[in-house]
Amino acid sequence: MTTAGIILAAGKGTRMKSNTPKQLHKVAGVALVGHVVRIMRIAGIEDISVVVSPEMADNADLKSALLPRVSISIQAEQRGTADALNAARQAVARADSIVVAPVDMILVSGETVCEIIETHNSSNALATVLGVNVEDASGLGRINLDSSRNPTSILEEHEADRELLKSKLINTAWYCFDNKWIWDELDAIQPADTGEVYLPRTIESAAATGRSRVVISGDPETGLGINDRIQLSNVERIMRQRTNEAHMGNGVTIQDPATTYIDIDVEVGPDTSIGAGTHIGTRSTIGSQVTIGPNTQIISSKIADNAIIDGARIIDSVVGEGAEVGTNALVRGGAELMTGSKVGNLAEIKNSKIGEGSKVSHFSYVGDATVGKNVNIGAGTITCNYDGKDKHPTVIEDDALIGSSTMLVAPVTIGKTARTGAGSVVRIDVVAGDTVAGVPAKSIKSK
Repeated sequence: MTTAGIILAAGKGTRMKSNTPKQLHKVAGVALVGHVVRIMRIAGIEDISVVVSPEMADNADLKSALLPRVSISIQAEQRGTADALNAARQAVARADSIVVAPVDMILVSGETVCEIIETHNSSNALATVLGVNVEDASGLGRINLDSSRNPTSILEEHEADRELLKSKLINTAWYCFDNKWIWDELDAIQPADTGEVYLPRTIESAAATGRSRVVISGDPETGLGINDRIQLSNVERIMRQRTNEAHMGNGVTIQDPATTYIDIDVEVGPDTSIGAGTHIGTRSTIGSQVTIGPNTQIISSKIADNAIIDGARIIDSVVGEGAEVGTNALVRGGAELMTGSKVGNLAEIKNSKIGEGSKVSHFSYVGDATVGKNVNIGAGTITCNYDGKDKHPTVIEDDALIGSSTMLVAPVTIGKTARTGAGSVVRIDVVAGDTVAGVPAKSIKSK
């Protein structure tokens, strides 16, 4: 049997008090809507539709948060969750069943969603709901069960009687429905006083035929939704704790998990050590036996095996095997540090390739450059790559030695084994094997 997914994300989220739409607020580096898509994909659901308001239909940030094969459906007016589901009717027409989820319940595991689908299919249910027992159920909808422990209704707190209010079993708003049955039931729902039509009412119809089911999660955190910034931070804390524990379970040492922030979809190899205060952003890959010092920041980058990153920032770049990056260094903009290369403290590498075994010493800036193998760049060296209008390349070939505080005025090429004296200002190419010094730099090899 085939199962499609629908994510209800058309709400305004006014309690977030934000100009950012609720579904685009991030937890562990991923937008809420992206989390729900990932949960569904882990459960094997490929075809997914996200229901949004007309204002969000062409939002670029929304589209970038979604994975491939996720379509967008539009709820023209906010008329309740049942009406929102109706907006995606055509998007999931071919499926046998549909999993429906809110955009703000992201602590549900993929395994739990698989259990919902299995329970639904194996019992020939028309409607299956995910419930969870929580410590404080105040303000939340309760699931009413019959003597066979099947749901008969879902009632909001103001609708429940005293006996039901004693229950801690709440509705997570994750459902599985028979795809042929659900649409007529939506049409039959009577509007509330507000004019809205509510999806939980379908449970009563399924119960009337004896074909309603409930899956009860054993994890109370499953029931934590996000309606304001406080709840957002609570879910963020739990998500990051889960992420850190998963990495530690795979052989990663995390010095202080409470101050280590690793985003979703980050890969970390075994025997890697991560210092306190480190942030590793999504789309990053960390190899094995990497040493990451305290207060390091790595974003959208690849760090190869045995590298050492000591309190530096690595952004959109690659650090090769056994390479080292010193404290407060910045490596960014598509930079690539090859095997065994080194970048010193407070140096910056931008859009440059640093060759195998080469060293860029502290306080240096290397931008838009290609540095060969076994080059030694002295402290305070700057590639002057910008002329006020355009940026220009610098090429430093193998085995060259650049003296401290050299200014390399691009475009310029330093040939193999060439040398520059400390404090030189190099404005023209230096041929292989030559030594230059001075302002402007001139050849001194023959002197």
